[in-house]
Amino acid sequence: MVENSSSQVNPIEYLWLGLYSFAGFSIELLLGIIIGLLNNVAISRSSNLLLVGFLWFGFATLLHQYSKRKFNFDVFQFNEQLTISRFLSIIVIVIIIIAINSLGFGGFKPFVEFNNGSQGDVLTYLSQVFYYLGESSLIVLTIAFGQQFFEKQFSLTINFPSGGIFLALTWGALHILLQGVNGGMYAMLFSVLSGMIYLLCKKDFKYSYLFVALAFIL
Repeated sequence: MVENSSSQVNPIEYLWLGLYSFAGFSIELLLGIIIGLLNNVAISRSSNLLLVGFLWFGFATLLHQYSKRKFNFDVFQFNEQLTISRFLSIIVIVIIIIAINSLGFGGFKPFVEFNNGSQGDVLTYLSQVFYYLGESSLIVLTIAFGQQFFEKQFSLTINFPSGGIFLALTWGALHILLQGVNGGMYAMLFSVLSGMIYLLCKKDFKYSYLFVALAFIL
């Protein structure tokens, strides 16, 4: 049973949802700590990537269901048809992200990761792709909740990527600690561009996820 109408929900609840979604990224760290404590347990890189991806998908699903049941906010409620102009704008942003990826990786990202990170092993690379897909679900979810919070709390225009900025200040900024300044700046730029994709998709989670995940993988 739905407990609240979305119009009656205190905007701060969406901020908490966004922070919960951001906290979901820490699953990878927690899993690493747990595996590290189990001295007699060895896990391959591909298995670790698959496990993290499954956990991220599971967490995103639970958070979506909680948001839908508790606050009547369903990220899948937006079902829009993309106009040609919006579709072309999205493709331009995706291409920009791919170009930045190529500069950062010193080549086309999938090729570099397949040859270096995966050592030419198909299973490991496919596991990496699944890992990215799981992470993308939390990325778009964080954007959606952040966008909802800022629009409701501050009456911001729906054309301002506040959800992307929220992601940049959380997930993106965290990468400064994890990957240094360059890695952090890339993650923050990717966050804002992903927020723009979300708005160009008119908040349609399905399209947003498709294009963000595509840009993230490529």
